[in-house]
Amino acid sequence: MEMDTSPDSGGYGDSEDALFVAGVDYVSPWREAYEVAEELNAAMEALGIDVRLVRAVPHVGPRGEPVVWLRLEGARLAAWLLRGAAASPGARIVKFERTADESEGELRRGAA
Repeated sequence: MEMDTSPDSGGYGDSEDALFVAGVDYVSPWREAYEVAEELNAAMEALGIDVRLVRAVPHVGPRGEPVVWLRLEGARLAAWLLRGAAASPGARIVKFERTADESEGELRRGAA
């Protein structure tokens, strides 16, 4: 499976992303991905990040799973900022983990 890096793709996507499966709801997962992408974009903007540099984009995978994309440079900047925040004096780290009975996307707050 090769990544489509053509100018029209925006650098996103692969060959499976062009497949649609009959009976799979793609609209609801896209809406969910949109809400999460907007939440992430608002958080980045609140940190003073230019949304032209880091922009979360909603997407739906070929099996109808909600996905949020970041370009590599945006993901690297976000990771750098998160590492810096975690290393700040007084930073409180909270772990989130998935339990066996939770589906993908649902997380439980664990002990720090």
